[in-house]
Amino acid sequence: MSPNVDLDAILSNLDENSLEDQDIDSDELDLQERRYKNERYREDTKSRKKLAYWAASVVTVYLILVFIILFINHKCILLSDSVLMMLLGTTTVNVLGLMYIVLKGYFKIDLRRN
Repeated sequence: MSPNVDLDAILSNLDENSLEDQDIDSDELDLQERRYKNERYREDTKSRKKLAYWAASVVTVYLILVFIILFINHKCILLSDSVLMMLLGTTTVNVLGLMYIVLKGYFKIDLRRN
């Protein structure tokens, strides 16, 4: 159970001037907004770092698999030259594309800023 609170008594004790002065200060709002933006920046930075590590890991594993395929191609797999060229081409595009996405996220430019 909540304690009995007499709101009428509390409100009657307040005069008109004290109610007007309890407005939220704009400086406090600016400070809260800056804190929110800083926290958001920290969270974005953490997420970008995770994305960068993930992309680097994926690219590393992908390149290792491609090198293994290239080395065992002459003994076991015997892929044609056109398949090997396509494999190397897609590998290049994947590596460059993932790194472009990660770097674009790291060095984002806000064109809407004045």
